[in-house]
Amino acid sequence: MNRIITVLGLGYVGLPVAAAFGKINQVIGFDINPRRIEELSKGHDSNGEIESIDLDDADIIYTTNPNELRRADLHIIAVPTPIHATKKPNLTPLIQASETVGEILKKGDVVVYESTVYPGCTEEVCVPLLENKSGLKIGVDFGVGYSPERINPGDKEHTFMKIKKIVSGSNAQTTKIVAEVYASVITAGIHTVTSI
Repeated sequence: MNRIITVLGLGYVGLPVAAAFGKINQVIGFDINPRRIEELSKGHDSNGEIESIDLDDADIIYTTNPNELRRADLHIIAVPTPIHATKKPNLTPLIQASETVGEILKKGDVVVYESTVYPGCTEEVCVPLLENKSGLKIGVDFGVGYSPERINPGDKEHTFMKIKKIVSGSNAQTTKIVAEVYASVITAGIHTVTSI
């Protein structure tokens, strides 16, 4: 795998993703919370998802600086998608992460969403933000994938690498890239689907 990967959002979904990829290649781990970055840099995960020894084994550059993301060509967005008191999804973290990636997006990049969203959200909300911020066009200049997170927080048996990964892309080429990237770390196998 020749891709340089960033993971945006280092919570219970993003950190295991970053740690898995960090065992085979250097990964850029981005979070907007400086305290989170500081604790992870010291090898401690206060969420208890990843043991310190596993963090030490992973080659992750922790940062709050979006300019660090420019070095990568595959960006995995794993930010939380909480709900409002009205039970409607709060897309603020997803919108902010999409804008952050859009500002550093370049031709040939692939953006993969792992955040849990409603059907259509990736194409209706996220892609327009990526295009507007970057001035690039999906399918021409960059690709978008969706691979829903399936992590059960606190479950030490069914971890990121041991759960079959569903992957999709904005076109066949992107789907192939996303499948190959995830196959490099997922031991349970990959299942590709026809559309985002």
